Amino acid sequence: MKKILLIIFTILIYSNNFSQEHKSIHELDREAHKHLLLEKSARENVSAEIVPLNKNVTKNLSKSVFGYLPYWEYANRADESFNFDLLTHIALFDFQASSTGAISEPVNPAWPWTDLINKAHNSGTKIIMVITNFDGNSIHSIITGPTPRWIFMNRVKSLIKENSFDGVNIDFESLNTADRGDLIIEFMQELSDTVHNISPDLEVSYAAPAVNWGGWNFNGLAQSCDYLFVMGYDFYGSWSSTTGPTAPLSGGTYNVSNTINTQYGTLSTFYPEKLILGVPYFGPHWETANTNEGSAINKFVTSVRFKDAQPFSETYGIKWSTFFKNSWYTYSTGSTVNQVWYDDSSSMSLKYDLAISKKLKGVGMWALGYDGARKELWNLLEEKFVIPVGVEEEKNVPTDFALEQNYPNPFNPTTTIKYSIAANTKENFQIVQLNVYDVIGEKVAILVNEIKSSGNYEVNFDASRLTSGIYFYRLSYGNNSLSRKMLLIK
Repeated sequence: MKKILLIIFTILIYSNNFSQEHKSIHELDREAHKHLLLEKSARENVSAEIVPLNKNVTKNLSKSVFGYLPYWEYANRADESFNFDLLTHIALFDFQASSTGAISEPVNPAWPWTDLINKAHNSGTKIIMVITNFDGNSIHSIITGPTPRWIFMNRVKSLIKENSFDGVNIDFESLNTADRGDLIIEFMQELSDTVHNISPDLEVSYAAPAVNWGGWNFNGLAQSCDYLFVMGYDFYGSWSSTTGPTAPLSGGTYNVSNTINTQYGTLSTFYPEKLILGVPYFGPHWETANTNEGSAINKFVTSVRFKDAQPFSETYGIKWSTFFKNSWYTYSTGSTVNQVWYDDSSSMSLKYDLAISKKLKGVGMWALGYDGARKELWNLLEEKFVIPVGVEEEKNVPTDFALEQNYPNPFNPTTTIKYSIAANTKENFQIVQLNVYDVIGEKVAILVNEIKSSGNYEVNFDASRLTSGIYFYRLSYGNNSLSRKMLLIK
């Protein structure tokens, strides 16, 4: 009986520890580095013109790899340790938006970061502008005020053209609850239209929270832009009462698996190409009551970066939490007990496996440079996402694998669905599945379930027996899958 009560008590502690919104690591790290704007001398930059993205370079990667690069890491020349072959996107953090819609460039190091941009573009890596605001009232002004909104959109266009950016990532946090639904969706849709009018190749994305604490419409938000960067961290931090990892894969009510499978369940099931899973290159350090996992916390010390945590873990001995599926270590300084939880290559590997198994668009990290000159995390990216030479590239959405929008749509009661199957060098034939699902994910029709060779196909769907509403149809073939939405109106 005592053992059962202890288990229940432990679960309650873990479940309730992450139960409200807090400042994200993006905001906290920026606050911690404000002094750089005054004290850090500008990094020397080249005077050469910015070159556009070299589209002739093909990344030998099965997923997108999207890394945030904060200005303080650029100032420290972190990019000198980058493996650009393993990065599809570098997101420059940050361009700050004010309540008037004005957007300021990074003050120091001196803008533009021409050397970095050209190095990335020459290697085929896209450069994304990250626009930030962490104040709910300021964000409300930007997304609802006609004048601030107009100023914002035009400034975005100017910055993209002036710097040959390949897209924009919006990192608006602490939104008022009332602004998290239609208002931010309408704003992002206008931004997407504005940016895509410059070029359809440009990308628009949003940095989205791990948990919907109220008001968010993640499905609508994803449809209003090209994809979401899901900040899959900050589950534990300075606000916590017991120790645990910033990005637990399992354990408790809220964790990374819950984020992908439940919080973003519809998207990860039907539109996985809309999601990038963000992982942490950092972890919390506390002074604790004891050396046990889940110990009570006496004091939050700092956020430790991988480049510092990894060598300390090798000194003090790495521990593994089967509850959280995460690495950590503990040590004492005099009578003070310390615990540090962080992701090493073992725990990070499991998160990448989740992204792969769910066929997400890719993975990303906060933040590039936090691993210093160490190679463990670069090696892991190579292990998980580099396609071996001589093996056909397998992507979720190859250019010759397609699922078209049904026609007519809306329809009553019949419609036609066209799809294309890519050639496969390893097998001439594979099983193709085309199924229809209702809004809660229940399979309501099997349209195709047979072996097919590469080619173009179409199938007629008769929904006479179904009620009016939204339905999803999903095509699966080997490692590829695509989904679309259709509307039945009777």
